[in-house]
Amino acid sequence: MSSRDRRVWKPEPEARNPSFLLRPGVLMLLGVALMAGMGYLLFIGSAAEREYRQAAAQGERAAAQVSQAVQGFLALLRDEQTQALARMAAGDRAKLEELRGHLAGRVPELREVRLYDEKIYLSETALLGESAFVILDMVMAARRDGISPAQMLMLDGQPGVGGVVALNGEDGAVGFMLVVLEPEVVTAQFNMTLPKAGYIGLEQSNGRFAANDIKHFGDRERIERGTLRLPVASSLFKVVIPKSGQSALFGGIPRLVAFLFGAGLLAAGLIRSRRRTRRELPLTDTEPDVPVPAPEASDAEFSTADRAAPAAGAVQAPLPAVSLSDLSFDADERRRERSAAAEPVALDASIFRAYDIRGVVGETLDAGIARQIGQAVGSLALERGAGPVVVGRDGRHSGPDLAAGLVAGISSTGCDAIVIGAVPTGVLYFAAHEAGSGSGVMVTGSHNPPDYNGFKIMVGGATLAGEDIEDLHRRLQAGDLRTGEGGVERRSVLGAYRDRIAGDIQLARPLKVVADCGNGIGGVSAAEVLRSIGAEVLPLFDEVDGSFPNHHPDPSEPENLADLIESVQLMNADLGVAFDGDADRLGVVTPAGEIVFADRLMMLFAREILARNPGARIIYDVKCTGHLDTVIREAGGEPEMWKTGHSLIKNRMRETGAPFAGEMSGHFFFKDRWYGFDCGIYSAARLLEILALDERPPQQVLASLPNSVSTPELKVPMQEGQNHAFVREFQQRARFEGARLSTIDGVRADFPEGWGLCRASNTTPVLVLRFDADSAAALEAIQEAFREQMLALDPGLELPF
Repeated sequence: MSSRDRRVWKPEPEARNPSFLLRPGVLMLLGVALMAGMGYLLFIGSAAEREYRQAAAQGERAAAQVSQAVQGFLALLRDEQTQALARMAAGDRAKLEELRGHLAGRVPELREVRLYDEKIYLSETALLGESAFVILDMVMAARRDGISPAQMLMLDGQPGVGGVVALNGEDGAVGFMLVVLEPEVVTAQFNMTLPKAGYIGLEQSNGRFAANDIKHFGDRERIERGTLRLPVASSLFKVVIPKSGQSALFGGIPRLVAFLFGAGLLAAGLIRSRRRTRRELPLTDTEPDVPVPAPEASDAEFSTADRAAPAAGAVQAPLPAVSLSDLSFDADERRRERSAAAEPVALDASIFRAYDIRGVVGETLDAGIARQIGQAVGSLALERGAGPVVVGRDGRHSGPDLAAGLVAGISSTGCDAIVIGAVPTGVLYFAAHEAGSGSGVMVTGSHNPPDYNGFKIMVGGATLAGEDIEDLHRRLQAGDLRTGEGGVERRSVLGAYRDRIAGDIQLARPLKVVADCGNGIGGVSAAEVLRSIGAEVLPLFDEVDGSFPNHHPDPSEPENLADLIESVQLMNADLGVAFDGDADRLGVVTPAGEIVFADRLMMLFAREILARNPGARIIYDVKCTGHLDTVIREAGGEPEMWKTGHSLIKNRMRETGAPFAGEMSGHFFFKDRWYGFDCGIYSAARLLEILALDERPPQQVLASLPNSVSTPELKVPMQEGQNHAFVREFQQRARFEGARLSTIDGVRADFPEGWGLCRASNTTPVLVLRFDADSAAALEAIQEAFREQMLALDPGLELPF
């Protein structure tokens, strides 16, 4: 029978004998029993005290060992060379790799290095990842004390040991550096033998909330009667050992007196118990002297499968999420500082363009404008029953603030938001479709200069353009906005995106490819995706940097492809591919140094798709070569020329059911085997698939496509809005003898031997021109015809041809 099931028998009243306890034999028996019990308890107390002292000494050694690792880590963050490299990298992100190399050389267990500007504590938490509150708490500690305590945190789904240090310049803080190491840096130092006390553990606690178990040896039930927590200096770690309830009370004469007194109480209790009916004795006669933290829900191991296994008997547990109430800084103060950080920008109608919203950060765009746009989008999504709204951003420096404002606006309407972080635009579209709503907003400046940014918006599967974009502005002016409390969820979707592509495309033979990401957001996934389909990938400029230090991320400009051509030739690669800032456009070069323009790539795509979809419509924009029309017809398809603009093309595809469309700028839209949106990375995968199926070298396949003498896109800078006014007047006054005119988007004149185009860009204030002809002489004649009529309209134009 267990101690929990024992009952005390109470004799019946008539069996009681008042003189029973006064009998000598009984008194002797009681005396012997008390003496034996006292000796036994004295022995137990001494053993408990010895166990406690041994465990306390071991705990102190463990705390010292862990502290040694922590101090070494923090010393590295304070190191003068580390600080100097970090300050340089904060001003020039191209030097970030040098900083990483320095740290990795000092600590092989380096996981991550992140640099934040001096105003990071004002940023929206939704965009700092799953440990946003922890990171902000560490930043605030570093802002106050120069360096934060070391602690465990979750980063990209895995635990690590992190610390934040302030980077101080001559005029004060210039930023903060977060360094995260593998957890073994700390847990390996906590490799203890099990003490006689039966338990020793390492936990993390800020002293105000239930502790988080990191690693322990022994039975956690041993700490139910209380614990002693030994702090590890300069960290949130504590070493935990059981604290015996007896060890502090019983020693020498006090121990004897206490036992005798306890015996007296026991005797009195037995006498009194005779006067009561049967009852259960309490299970314990002491209460824990230290509050016991709630037990962890899981004892899953802290380390991943590919890391060293913990010592036998050790258990490591994942850290639960940290709530806002765990922070040590004043959230209201932070909110006030954020609102006062910059003068708000007024809403400007000029940012609402033909097929997206685009402006200059600090002049026509800021977080407040982003919040208003989020309110409009969230309200529209609710009206159409098309929530939640997925939010992503590219790698521009203004992206985090704008995306944070956007998310705040969406959720303020009662519409839920799913934040997927810094990803290519194609990944945003993929996530929006996979979420089921088909609604998403990509915060991106695409191929525009670093100070530009904007929003590509899709609601219910339809990309907003034209009047729908203008309606957002009208909605904001009228205050036609919903209010509510929508949820905000953060998801990682890059893996699912990669697997979706690799599950559909595998190369028939390997190809060596140089992939130029131009420091755009394509760097986070392009190489990985192309490797997953069987290509050998040599990445170029794949470190995301919103200042684009190597070249501008616009593959439609030949000068931006010079590095790629040189790399393809040096590495003896089969092909070179290039992506723009948000990786929704694709550029291609061959080892011979030839730039294969998008309209010729469309010939390959159209032939492959029409072979399985005979008679289908293929859509292309007004900037594409006239040879494309012929190739589509010869392949059994129906060609249609349409307006330039990613949203305009996508919506036309939805209207007509076309399986494929493309733009001269490098946007390719696959509805065949895909979702119908533009994604430069997916387009590269489809291109490699076609080239790998052909036995000829890729360069030979591409050279066999119909070609002509043509120019790239030529641009004439103008004042904001002036380009549209010029084109409207040019449409009315232009006359080209012997040519077929199209005015669906600017003015395109098709002659028997070639064509010319003049249109207004909807993203930047420029005129866009392109010329294509069968010969150089014909090309010059067409250019002269356009030159004459454009200068007649505005003699001050500086034409690039």
